[in-house]
Amino acid sequence: MKADIYRLIELQQLLASFNQVDRMSHRRHAGVFVPENDTEHSYNLAMSAWYLAQWFPELNKDRIIQYALVHDLVEVHAGDTYIYGTEAELASKEKREADALQQLEKDWTDFGEMSQTIRSYEQRGDAESKFVYALDKIMPIMLIYINDGYTWKKEGVTVDMLHKAKIGKVSLSPEILPYFNELHELLLSRPDLIKPL
Repeated sequence: MKADIYRLIELQQLLASFNQVDRMSHRRHAGVFVPENDTEHSYNLAMSAWYLAQWFPELNKDRIIQYALVHDLVEVHAGDTYIYGTEAELASKEKREADALQQLEKDWTDFGEMSQTIRSYEQRGDAESKFVYALDKIMPIMLIYINDGYTWKKEGVTVDMLHKAKIGKVSLSPEILPYFNELHELLLSRPDLIKPL
């Protein structure tokens, strides 16, 4: 049965809730630093992935955009997990996100393509999911870079910490790894934004 206006309103509620999930990365808004939210992050990732896809024609552009749009949607129920979070937060991430996906599947039986795309993304079985996963890992770095290193300074993050936390993940995508390497060199030249060690 085709969705009615009430179901479409329920989707808007889901998306509005997603907009309420704050991340640790900050951006400048109206002269103050505010946390980026999951909606902003996902949109920015989708736009960046779409832009880069033109140079990698062997990848399915539509699949890339779909992955980018849903890659963090489980966080509407699970919350965001900071890469430098507590041991308990990091240890519970996989279970919280699996439970969140089950909740999305239960609530959105009429949007099976959404949950199938999330599952496919999380399995990282194709080049497109690896591309989006790796790009997702460098997006916060670029955001913080253009916002004067605010989050790094606030959280005491160094270039070495970033590299150790992200190199294994970014290496899954041969298309994104060179961008990460360039970004690493750029950060090493900017101790005013982020300390090297």
